[in-house]
Amino acid sequence: MNAICRFGALVAMLCVPAAMAQRFDAMRPPASQPPAEAVGVDASRLAVMTMDGPAGHRYRIQVATIGQAPPDGYPVLYLLDGNASMAALKAADQAPLLRGGVLLVAVGYDTDACFDTTARALDYTPPRRDGQPALDPRVPGRHGGGADAFLDFLQQRVMPRMAAEWPVDAHRQGIWGHSYGGLLALHALYTRPGLFAFHAAASPALGWQAPLMDEEAGAFIAGAHRANARLLLMAGGAERPADASSMIPAQSLAGRLRGVPGLQVDWRLFPGLSHGEAFSASLGPAIRSFLDGPG
Repeated sequence: MNAICRFGALVAMLCVPAAMAQRFDAMRPPASQPPAEAVGVDASRLAVMTMDGPAGHRYRIQVATIGQAPPDGYPVLYLLDGNASMAALKAADQAPLLRGGVLLVAVGYDTDACFDTTARALDYTPPRRDGQPALDPRVPGRHGGGADAFLDFLQQRVMPRMAAEWPVDAHRQGIWGHSYGGLLALHALYTRPGLFAFHAAASPALGWQAPLMDEEAGAFIAGAHRANARLLLMAGGAERPADASSMIPAQSLAGRLRGVPGLQVDWRLFPGLSHGEAFSASLGPAIRSFLDGPG
């Protein structure tokens, strides 16, 4: 992948005003990870493959093996927006080594851009509960609601391929996503129990098709089942609503979900960081949290 990504594509997916979007250089790479928590990978040791998936999308899968496989196999963390997330990890190749082995699977699109805004808007957003088309009101003609088809692709094709090519621990699988990717991580938690043991949602775009995500959370909370999963919710401090007395939506969600039996919920705030800056800042904490726990 071209190391210089079209950062302007990030802006288009971050739900920011159009006037603000004009301030960004379309070729600028993602922000660097904060050094204290950065995780890096050696670009020379990546395995790269392409796969065709739902809606005619072609995916670029970049796989980084870090450390030796534990006796039960590598725990596997799937990273959404894989072109950009792997670019941020490669840029931090001098970061301190992680303790323990892990397989990082960055699932992106077969393009040199960091983000395919049209494809991710479809793949990462849940369908409407009333069956109506999930159209993006900010971008005429851009469709959403394809999260279930994308999760099918991960579950039925990507995950079996990883298990066929590397020794993996089927009980230690996780997913990280930012913004719309954070919605996908939450939708997987709510609707696919057991698919992932760890879910990291950074700055999830909880207002998308409101009150859809609130309804999904409510149905999950009301369900008579034990979650047996971990959830890490994160956001930037600059995402706080204009009303300073209000909580960041992701923080409020963390409080709602803490009562779900079997679900461990952690909350992390990145002081002063914006929605976009939380993308890279959340990678290291998510990877370390994944490795530090049982799932």
